[in-house]
Amino acid sequence: MHDKENMTQHGTRRNFFSRAGSLAGAGLLASAMERTGNSSTTKGPGDFIIVEGHRDIWEQSGRTRIRDEAQHWPIANFIAQRLIEGGLSVVIMPCGGDSLEERDGQEEMFEGSMRVLDMILSDIEKAGSKASIIRTKADIPTRPNAGKVQFFLDMEGGGSLQTNAIEPEFPAERSLALLRQFFRLGMRGLQLTHNGRNQLGDGRGIDKAGSRLTPFGVAVVQEMNRLGMMVGVSHMSTNALMHTAEISKTPIVSTHQNLERFVKSRPPVEVTDEEAKAVAKTGGIVGIRYIVNVTPYKLLADEVEYLAKLIGVEHIGVGWLGHDKVNPSGREVEGRTTRTYSGVEAQTMHEHWDTFIKMLSERGFTDDQINLILGANYVRIWQQILPDGPKSVS
Repeated sequence: MHDKENMTQHGTRRNFFSRAGSLAGAGLLASAMERTGNSSTTKGPGDFIIVEGHRDIWEQSGRTRIRDEAQHWPIANFIAQRLIEGGLSVVIMPCGGDSLEERDGQEEMFEGSMRVLDMILSDIEKAGSKASIIRTKADIPTRPNAGKVQFFLDMEGGGSLQTNAIEPEFPAERSLALLRQFFRLGMRGLQLTHNGRNQLGDGRGIDKAGSRLTPFGVAVVQEMNRLGMMVGVSHMSTNALMHTAEISKTPIVSTHQNLERFVKSRPPVEVTDEEAKAVAKTGGIVGIRYIVNVTPYKLLADEVEYLAKLIGVEHIGVGWLGHDKVNPSGREVEGRTTRTYSGVEAQTMHEHWDTFIKMLSERGFTDDQINLILGANYVRIWQQILPDGPKSVS
């Protein structure tokens, strides 16, 4: 599955990686170089603009159900400070979506997403100077954040943009009004589907191959391009993903999917090599993610090495490195857990990122390349797509 490549007679892996930016093909990247076995970086999480590609709202859902007023402001009272201490600059957070979890258990899609968006916006306001939202180019960090964390609001599935009217009879403009309203409220990304099917297209859990985007799905992508929003393809069927790559005028992103050759889930949510290449061809990002008992950090580092060879370091991101000791699983929080945790789930966020940075360095990645993987690739895309300032959406 993971080819062990032969030694060359010229330099080290690190020297080879540092020359990779001038190579004509990403396929030459990381080929046939020596594994150093120790980290040469002296940098830690606070030295990089770290963008966490996908943080689900599990902890918020858990805390807001505890009968304690302080728990009802999870970001302000618990999450923001841990993210800051962990060295994270930006978190991409779903503010609703097609799954019940992303709607905080609310059955109705639009209402559920609006309630989650309100919960997040209110909580960030409560956090004061510790947290803010990225809306325009002016908000994008140019250096690692210190003392604050920023949120890039995403939505995990476009079901909240639709009504009960049946596609294609429903006029697209009326649901595009809902997209524009979410944009006005600060949402800057939309993952077109989750695992299921909605009026935009097919999710991977319904049919791995699936169909191309619906006419409504095409209209949504075009409007997102016009507004300045990040087009997400995580969980999408193959044909819908490829169609999105064909029509989007801006980079598309898979924020939190592993490669199928490394991980096989049920339903099959991972992307193939060909899908990863299609995402990269748009200038986009494929983001790897930790899954407890499935993807140890070593396997994630193997994926990064493979992706560097397949599509280049400028198209890699990190979606998630796991729960931390304060929120070790789903809705469980420290002091209210049902069992004892170990490993990643018993560590701090800072330990997660510091470990992974050192691991990438051991594999021969330079600090500049680690910087791209940890967050600078997202910064590049946001500088390309986000509005310059407050935008009229008409």
